[in-house]
Amino acid sequence: MSSAYSSDINVDKLLQIAKNEHKHIMFFHHIPGCPYCKAMLGENFKDAAILSEINKNFLHVDIFTPNKGTIKFQNFEGSYKDFSKHIGAIAYPSTIFLNEAGEVVYRSIGYRNIDEYFAELKYISSKSYKTMDLESYVLKLELEKE
Repeated sequence: MSSAYSSDINVDKLLQIAKNEHKHIMFFHHIPGCPYCKAMLGENFKDAAILSEINKNFLHVDIFTPNKGTIKFQNFEGSYKDFSKHIGAIAYPSTIFLNEAGEVVYRSIGYRNIDEYFAELKYISSKSYKTMDLESYVLKLELEKE
């Protein structure tokens, strides 16, 4: 993605869709010139298992910070870049997950390889964040494999 485009996003409307479809919203935040962002876009977002998990359990919203347009979310209204700051994307790439109520349930800050990212997606889609941290969830998955 090399050029900025204009698109307005109303997260409150997306929350209604997420609620109706029993999905989380995932925001993937990335910036130009970031090699880690480019790697995740080229690896993770081309992986069949990851794409299947995203399509099944998430409303995916791409937040490329130079994009023009406005994002509305509860009492916030501003640019893509300001929204990234508002929601807690403190570094790039970041994936921020909201539940159906519009609450941030998990922040994945920084590069993740395919296996790490898939584990995080499963952690969120299974709602395991309600009962354990990610490390415990990953350990549980490893023990189940044995």
